[in-house]
Amino acid sequence: MGALVSEWGSFVDESPSSGGGPPSAPPPSSPSAADHEWGFYEPEPEPQSRPGTGRSPSAAVDADPGWGFDDPSAASAPSPPSPPTGVPTPSPEVVASLLTVGETLWAHVDGPVAVLGSGCPVTAVYDGEPDGFSGWRPVTVVDPGSLTVRPVPLSLGEPPVGAATSVAELYSDLEPSSATEPRRAAPFPVGQGPDLEAVLSRAVAEERERVRAEAAAAAHRAEAQLNLAKRELAERTELAERHARMREEQAQSEVRRTQQEAAQHVSAAQAQIAAARDQFTQAQQQWQLRARQAEAEQTRLTRELNRAKRAGVQHLVLVGVLAVLAVVLTFVLKGA
Repeated sequence: MGALVSEWGSFVDESPSSGGGPPSAPPPSSPSAADHEWGFYEPEPEPQSRPGTGRSPSAAVDADPGWGFDDPSAASAPSPPSPPTGVPTPSPEVVASLLTVGETLWAHVDGPVAVLGSGCPVTAVYDGEPDGFSGWRPVTVVDPGSLTVRPVPLSLGEPPVGAATSVAELYSDLEPSSATEPRRAAPFPVGQGPDLEAVLSRAVAEERERVRAEAAAAAHRAEAQLNLAKRELAERTELAERHARMREEQAQSEVRRTQQEAAQHVSAAQAQIAAARDQFTQAQQQWQLRARQAEAEQTRLTRELNRAKRAGVQHLVLVGVLAVLAVVLTFVLKGA
C-alpha cells in the first residue's frame, strides 16, 4: 500500500500507536493541526447530563451518528494535501481519463474546492448549501470530463428520542442473576433409560434398510446403465446395418453398372465380329470371282496362245514351201 500511496500522495500519522488503536488527532493548539491531511475533529467534552433527554453520556454517544464530534466549522480549516517531494501531480486530462461516473473516492473537501489524493483539484457541488465540513470525506464522481464531484452527505444531527438504543440497554443483562444455589447434576440413572437390545435391533434394522435401499438404488442405476448401453448398442447396430445396406446397394448398383457396361462391350464386340465376318465373306466372294475370272482369262489366253502357235507353225511351213519353190524356180530359170 505504501508503494501505491507514494505514487499519488502520502498519508501522515499512519503508524498505529503503541496501544494498537487508531492514531489520535492532534490537539488544536499543536502546530500540525492545521496541516493534518485527514481533517481535524475536536473531541466533544463529556457533559454530566443533557437537559430534557434524561440519558447518560454513553447513550448520547451511541445515538449520535456524528460519532460525538463537534461541528467541523468550529475547528480550524485544514489545508489541502500536497504531493510528496519528487512526485509530480498528474494532469487533469489523465485524472479525467481514470475517473468513471458514480465512482466513490476520498477527497480533501473545503467548500466548493476539493483535492484528490494525487493533488489534482476538482470542483465539489452540493444538492443544497454546503454542510460546512472541511477535511477528508468520500465524494462521488458526477462528471469526469469537467472533474466535478458531489460530497457524500454526512449525518451530523442527533436523532430524535427513541430512534436509537443506548449503550447501557444494548449491553444490559436481560436475565436477572439468581442468588439461589447452583444446580447440580442428578445421580446416574441406574436401571433407567432405553432398552439397548431394542436400540441395537433398531440400528441393525435401519442399517439393513439403508443397505437394501443403497443396493436397490445401485441395481436401479445398473439397470438404467444397462438399458442405456442396450439402446446405444441397438442404435450402433442399426447404424452399422444401415451402412452395410447402403454399401450393399452401392455394390449391387456397381455390379449392375459393370454388367451393363460388359453387355454393351460384348454387343459391340459381337457387332464388330459380325461386320468382320461380312467383310471377310464379301472379300472371299470377290476373291473367288476374281479367281474364276482369272481362270477364264487364263483359259482364253491359253487357247489364243495355242492358236497363235498353230498359226506360227503354219506360217513357217508356208514360208519354207515358198522358199523351196523360190529356189526351185531359181534353178529352173537358170537352167533355161
